[in-house]
Amino acid sequence: MSVKRAVVSKTQSPSAVSPLSPATAQPRLLRVAEAARYLSATPWFIRCLIWSRSIPYLQLGKRHLIDVRDLDTYVDSQKTGAA
Repeated sequence: MSVKRAVVSKTQSPSAVSPLSPATAQPRLLRVAEAARYLSATPWFIRCLIWSRSIPYLQLGKRHLIDVRDLDTYVDSQKTGAA
């Protein structure tokens, strides 16, 4: 198995990374465990949200994927406090 490395030209600094490079890109779809970390919750809580259809999800085979934007919308809808 070979590892490909990026070639850096002499005019480009080694720390310059493309804004779309995989090292800095944030995924839009998260797995259950990743969504749980994103919300500081448990995977069980995320599964309950999926089963109760409280958040939209995408199913690929047995895997459930949740859009980060839908998680943000869910958080906003659950906020309470002074108006």
